[in-house]
Amino acid sequence: MAEYFPDELTLAPFLNALDVGVIIIDQTGTMVWANDKLYQLTDLTPAQLVGLKTKEMAKLPAIQASVNPQWVKDSFWEAARESGYIADSTQPRYGYAQMENGVQLLSAEHYIRNEAEGLRYIVLTVQASTDLLTAREKIGELEQRTALYQEQLSALHTRVLGQDIVYQSESLSRVFERALRLARLEGNIFLTGETGVGKSLLAQYIHTMSARSSGPFIHVNCASLPASLIEAELFGYAEGAFTGAKRKGRRGVIEMGQDGTVFLDEIGDMPVEMQAKLLTVLEDKEIRRLGAEQTVKIDVRFLAATNRQPETLLQELTLRNDLYYRLAMNRIDLPPLREHPEDIPALIGATLAEFNEKHTTALTLHPELIEHVQALPFPGNIRELKNVVWQIASESGQTTGKITLQMLPPELMPTIHNSRAIPSQTALPPRVVETGTEEAQHWQTFCEEHQGDVYAMADALGVHRTTVIRKLKKYGLPYARKPRVQRASPKTVAPS
Repeated sequence: MAEYFPDELTLAPFLNALDVGVIIIDQTGTMVWANDKLYQLTDLTPAQLVGLKTKEMAKLPAIQASVNPQWVKDSFWEAARESGYIADSTQPRYGYAQMENGVQLLSAEHYIRNEAEGLRYIVLTVQASTDLLTAREKIGELEQRTALYQEQLSALHTRVLGQDIVYQSESLSRVFERALRLARLEGNIFLTGETGVGKSLLAQYIHTMSARSSGPFIHVNCASLPASLIEAELFGYAEGAFTGAKRKGRRGVIEMGQDGTVFLDEIGDMPVEMQAKLLTVLEDKEIRRLGAEQTVKIDVRFLAATNRQPETLLQELTLRNDLYYRLAMNRIDLPPLREHPEDIPALIGATLAEFNEKHTTALTLHPELIEHVQALPFPGNIRELKNVVWQIASESGQTTGKITLQMLPPELMPTIHNSRAIPSQTALPPRVVETGTEEAQHWQTFCEEHQGDVYAMADALGVHRTTVIRKLKKYGLPYARKPRVQRASPKTVAPS
């Protein structure tokens, strides 16, 4: 008959390599061997344990409390006769012990039998409850991170890799080409642009196209963080750091971005004193939780953004020079929507597709209505455009077909009618003949008369400025995009 338990000396190196304590007890209830981890957990020696009966082990001074009914018996045969549990059970039974050194031990009994004699050995695996709690916390963090990844992947499927990145203009093509090039390199990036131009989406795009795409993307809106809690939110805190803190402490959002990207949106709204601490993190690549003594090494790429000109923030001393230059290793400026209105029809189509999918409708906008929408100034940029299109679709009362100008609800009529629709035909300056060289000369004269002011030329022709820009580019004529000071903007719908 094959032996169920070989010589313990044969298995000793393997059992000593385990990170759990192991006790081997024979059928007389005597401890015959334990591994090194068990002695570490209990602060006991082989001389104090080997050879003891289980009921003697349970009464050791080092063991303050024990919950394991079988241990008080002289032998497991006796326990088996009285309870029948050991003889019949095929599942491990769990016990608990409180050691004098403060360690709480959780044990599991595993039974080794043979057909002739029945129970032959009991093997106890012992683990500190703190190890289990730490493992449980680690599992919780992994589950949280997995959920975060799944949420990000879902968002990236529809955003970065799908419908939301919509552009046809040369200006945005250059922006995303440069963003892709910088994404593949290491280094912090500073994004600028007005509210609603898509800085958050561009930040997600950079993260997704970078070598850190498998790590987390943490979006921090600095403007929304309360001044009293911003340090704890960014850097985390240790146990007992302040009243109301979690017992185990908490990681900050920067530490949560380990091996990934942290996007600091509206960085100009961060208190200046906190910017100094953030600068230290960027320079030392380590973070210290609030109330902690030790630091934690971090490997994070920082993206930052503001809807104001950084030069203005620096002059107003609301953004530290040293922090700006640390974050702006590379800078990407996103143009406002009014500088690339040729993207508006495609953005309208993408917004309507989203609306139709969500509401099971099949709506489109009439070309005449698109022209009027395209001519709106949109100070709220893409966010405002989507809001206007959503309003038009919601208020139309239609489920299929084209929405015309006449179908607009009264509250939207003034907004649309105040816009100057872009004619479908390309307009030319007065007295221009459609022949190549002569047309170019007329455009050059016309441009000089208005000192290259695109807005002035567009007003004189009654067309949208993109039509003028297209012609000026065709003939290589210089022009200025700056609007005249006295130019008034029509009233628009407030951004969402």
